[in-house]
Amino acid sequence: MARIIIVLSLICVVLLAGYRFLATRSQDDAEAAAYSDIEKARDLVSAGDFEAARPLLEKMVGGRNEGTAPPEALMLLADVEAAAGDKEAALLRLEQAARRYEGTRDQSNATLRRAALLEEMGRTDEARALYDDVRRNTPPQVRAVALVGLGKDAERDGDLLKARDQYAQAVRDAKWDSPEWKEALDALGRLNVALIFAPDQTPESKHYEVQRGDSLTSIGIRLNTTQGLLCRANGLDETATLRTGQRLKYTQKDFRIVIERSSRRLFLLDMDGIFRCYPVGLGMPGHETTLGKYKIGTKEKDPVWHKAGSEPIPAGDPRNELGTRWMPLVPIEEGLPTDLGIHGTIAPETIGKYSSHGCARMYREDVEELYDLVVRSTPVEIVEVFELEQTKTG
Repeated sequence: MARIIIVLSLICVVLLAGYRFLATRSQDDAEAAAYSDIEKARDLVSAGDFEAARPLLEKMVGGRNEGTAPPEALMLLADVEAAAGDKEAALLRLEQAARRYEGTRDQSNATLRRAALLEEMGRTDEARALYDDVRRNTPPQVRAVALVGLGKDAERDGDLLKARDQYAQAVRDAKWDSPEWKEALDALGRLNVALIFAPDQTPESKHYEVQRGDSLTSIGIRLNTTQGLLCRANGLDETATLRTGQRLKYTQKDFRIVIERSSRRLFLLDMDGIFRCYPVGLGMPGHETTLGKYKIGTKEKDPVWHKAGSEPIPAGDPRNELGTRWMPLVPIEEGLPTDLGIHGTIAPETIGKYSSHGCARMYREDVEELYDLVVRSTPVEIVEVFELEQTKTG
């Protein structure tokens, strides 16, 4: 009898093991099939073929109840619904995905996408609540997206200082060169410039009372700021006659410039970090922009181009490659070239490329803006790669 019991027990063990094997294999096959369908659907969505992707995704989702659908399927189906114009359905899918992702980083991603869609639909209060929740409860690199959303919300309300603070924190939180970092940095730079050039006072700005005999040039020298900044911030023309006692807004900045050769970007920095980032064109192969330390020399508006081997080319001439502004780079280290500068261009399509003979080319509006921001002797460093540590702001 004991032997029979042992044999029966062994048979049960074998049968149970076989059952578990078949069940596991069946589950693995089902997961593999679902993964394959998700990959196909992802490729179709990326290609814009939403109608072909829909049946694959709906099969996994099963109507409007997410059931056991893979969260990725819900996220992709939200894209399909939004593309079809059914944004309410897309919101539902994203809400379902957030529940399925609960406790993971992807929960925040689904929530952020839902907030962005609400924002697009004009439901800004609901979007703000979601952004704020992500900001308070997620790691820095995740909350950067929420901070950008909150910055946009503050801009819509006209609170530019609050928006600037949100964008600045997003830049600090986001991963360097990530899409959210770039978006935040662009918005931060845009607002920094708008605030410094606007007549409204900011926490950093001051007022100067015009004295007898003052001119915009003498005031700029005294305050270590530019004539262009004084004109822009006070709505003045360069030829304006100043009145004794007139109050002028100005903002003192100890700017420095870093040009990153590898990415063809110019970073304008102040004591708080990156103030503004501009695309530039740099030296072509054989005429590479020389790395090293320089300072801004005597700036020129509407410069004459003294092209080697040619007669001087006047300002405004379509052959004048300097454009409307010239800021020479004076070497402060031995062995550096003495003919480099930052200037405009008559070939804007070359910005972001290696196409010059070593100088940094900028779009017209960018170089004119930079010209009005930086003073003579502003430090300039040209580096191959701008290290992340250089941008930290505390």
